[in-house]
Amino acid sequence: MRSLFIFLFAGCLTVAACGSDKPVPAGVLPPEKMQEVVWDLMRADQFVVGFAIPKDSALNKDAEKIKWYNRVLDIHRVSEQQFKESFRYYQTRPDLVAIMMDSIARKEEKIDRMPNRKPQRLLE
Repeated sequence: MRSLFIFLFAGCLTVAACGSDKPVPAGVLPPEKMQEVVWDLMRADQFVVGFAIPKDSALNKDAEKIKWYNRVLDIHRVSEQQFKESFRYYQTRPDLVAIMMDSIARKEEKIDRMPNRKPQRLLE
């Protein structure tokens, strides 16, 4: 199951694109940093849904996701407020989101094509 972030970013693609020649405003994560954070948030989401919850059904799914999301933000030294402001900005920039999501998809495909990599099944 894909992360909530994929759906939110994919929804942004339906918004009319603004010009892509302007740098991001102060306080907004640059596209490269935002891409790294989103990639790790998606991986954290997959971990919770595909591993943690099936192993321990007593866990509160939403609380566990929030715990892991906060860990990701801490690792990247990004505050929740900065992420939310950046997220709101990127919702208005589907042109930048498309580039980020394409890069994330290529990264995932590259990992899946690694030699001697067995296909992973998150849910059995």
